[in-house]
Amino acid sequence: MPAISVIIPTYNRRHLVGNAVRSVLQQTYRDYEIIVVDDGSTDDTAGALEPYIGRIRYVYQANRGASAAQNKGLELATGKWIAILASDDLWLPTKLESQARVLEELGGDFGACFTNCEFFGNGEAVPSAFEQAQLRELRPFGALEEPLKVILARYPAIYVQSLLVRRSLVEQLNGFDEGLAVAEDTDLLFRLAFHTRFCFVNQTLVRIDRTPSRSVGLMELFSRNDDRAFASMERVLQKWLCLPENTDPELRRMLLERLRFLYYDWLIRKLYRCRYLKAFTLARRIRAIGDSNQIICHTLAFRAKRRMTSLVAELGANLVPGNKRVKT
Repeated sequence: MPAISVIIPTYNRRHLVGNAVRSVLQQTYRDYEIIVVDDGSTDDTAGALEPYIGRIRYVYQANRGASAAQNKGLELATGKWIAILASDDLWLPTKLESQARVLEELGGDFGACFTNCEFFGNGEAVPSAFEQAQLRELRPFGALEEPLKVILARYPAIYVQSLLVRRSLVEQLNGFDEGLAVAEDTDLLFRLAFHTRFCFVNQTLVRIDRTPSRSVGLMELFSRNDDRAFASMERVLQKWLCLPENTDPELRRMLLERLRFLYYDWLIRKLYRCRYLKAFTLARRIRAIGDSNQIICHTLAFRAKRRMTSLVAELGANLVPGNKRVKT
């Protein structure tokens, strides 16, 4: 059996998945297997992978989403450790070797190891994940003492594409939540943090594609007022609040506050769209976590005033003489 099972989920990325496979085949660490899970592609992804048959295990399934594809890979995996690579991302050659060495040195308490990542495909992106998350580490590797603080930060430092995790831990947690349209990776990391210690390798050993048109992520779904993003985050926060391991009062208070803000954001978007029945349902959920009708009305009025002030300021800035265009 291999030490590491590398899982590459893919969907309609015929022209990219080969690059991901090659970046694994070029690893200096050799004790691994590669499992490519094709989640219902219609662009002849199988044909693009034919040159690698014999060096990869390829399985096709009907389209069920990223979580289901990753769970299928977990089901087929035989390695002690699991590593997941998105089919549009790349690993640098020493990625697995560096993590395996650090895990061996730090010992059995550590069941998860992550590296820094660099972003490409978008000139406006911050160069690396650690820099974006302001994770200022001078050590070449070490223990991450407060993983939940890092996982719940506004900007993530831990990406599943960089993670090497013990397979038994992921199986114990039943893998990825297939009920989530987004944030399935953050959900898994949060649950893992209660069961093992995390360590890091302070090198950019993963390249993450940030081409704007490549995929629809969490922020894109929120900006489109897509209910899937709100419903997924509601499911995640409610699940975390119900975890028996989650006994820290301060953490629970913070999660409840995030759920409250989520409901308000969702409610306001429904009011903008004149979806009053759904807005009423969301108001009831806010009341259930402690806000009175008076507080709800006051909060909505405050946010509406703040939004109007922001719009007026933006309009004024674009009407200043010398501006080449006026936004409408």
